[in-house]
Amino acid sequence: MLRRALWALIAIIPAAAPAQPWEPDEHTLLLAHFDAGLDADHAVASPLAKGRSRLVVARFATGIHATKGWMTPEMTLLDLEAFPLFAPITYSAANLDPRTGCLEMMVWFEPVTNPEYFRRLMTYGNGPTYVFLALRPEPDRRTLLFHVEWGDGARVVSTDFPYDLNEQWHHIGMQWDAEHLGLIVDGEVVARRTNDQPGLPEPTSRISIGGHERGVNVTEGIIDEVRISAIPRYEH
Repeated sequence: MLRRALWALIAIIPAAAPAQPWEPDEHTLLLAHFDAGLDADHAVASPLAKGRSRLVVARFATGIHATKGWMTPEMTLLDLEAFPLFAPITYSAANLDPRTGCLEMMVWFEPVTNPEYFRRLMTYGNGPTYVFLALRPEPDRRTLLFHVEWGDGARVVSTDFPYDLNEQWHHIGMQWDAEHLGLIVDGEVVARRTNDQPGLPEPTSRISIGGHERGVNVTEGIIDEVRISAIPRYEH
């Protein structure tokens, strides 16, 4: 019975996950494939780069906190743990070099149901520092944001992200070094700004993939193939 129910769920997943595009190299700090279970496939510097199966129903959205794989609140914790295609990667703070690096993922975007709220793809923060990668949908347009808060103001990199890219796989990411912050879409740096700080604030809390660290404003979509690198990987 349970096996039939799981295969029924598989049948309604929007398209197959993309072919795994990345393998570890000397610059890879974390690599998490979609179907790898709860632990990251490859994690340098911390054994704590692992998933957390904690269902959260946010006030203004559906889904699970920090999900690597999208679920609805009607599913139970037992469903989540029994279904290996949905494996959240939530703790990877020690797998990021704040001085220079790149964080990227494959994302299947669902139609936006709450255009007034951020759709979080990645977030971490503590005290006066805060970093997130998110979509900010609005009634007439949608913006992809890379937001860095140092405590004395925000550094924001943004680009328009069309609604007609819904229900498709897209490669989304961000990269940073001592000179620039950049947004990545489908293998290209589509927006950047001069960085007046050395890299990013050091993450002191976990990096939450697919949700806000407090479990609100989760993404609407499926996140696959998370990779964190120690260098920027794309040309400016």
